[in-house]
Amino acid sequence: MKSFKVLGLILSCALAAMMLFGASPTMAESTALCKEDPVPFLGEVCPEAKRISHVHAATKTKAAILSSIATVLCDVLFLGDVTSANNLGNPLNVLGHFTYSSCKEESGGSCIATELSADTLLKELKLGHELADVTYSIEFEVKCAFWGCIYNPIDITAHALGPLLDSVENGEVRVSKQSLTKVGGVLCPRLADLDLLLYPLEPTYIGK
Repeated sequence: MKSFKVLGLILSCALAAMMLFGASPTMAESTALCKEDPVPFLGEVCPEAKRISHVHAATKTKAAILSSIATVLCDVLFLGDVTSANNLGNPLNVLGHFTYSSCKEESGGSCIATELSADTLLKELKLGHELADVTYSIEFEVKCAFWGCIYNPIDITAHALGPLLDSVENGEVRVSKQSLTKVGGVLCPRLADLDLLLYPLEPTYIGK
């Protein structure tokens, strides 16, 4: 009888230790871009066959580069491929390129914007239901009639929503007033901000 009591005491102590210290470190969630809704009661897991491998997104309202001398407005297109194994990652890596077109100063003058980076690596990390952070660095040049500038931010942080939180669209990736720093050019301010809102061309759910 005493042995059963001792065994029970040992098991109780072991259970208490596991509750106090944890049996193992909690693993962070993986991230996948999904063609269909990864429903919550299935753990928001995206089936392998439904994971998106190619990303195609564009602006519907012009992106803005805001500085003290001018606001430059551009249409923006992003094309990229998921490079994480099995289209699943923590974070999920997407390697691609930004293209800028129909650029102009808000006052009407014509401009040209060009990405100077060979490629841009986007890192997307799921934060919660249909919500993710997207971080990347990029170097690009803006040339207008009387000035030109090369900008290179340390990091840009964008916020991604899936279609369930952005019910009007296929989802979105939003950059709001992210700081840009001048690294070259003439007659342009040292600092500027970037506003950018991209919409995927197909429904892009955020799963794991």
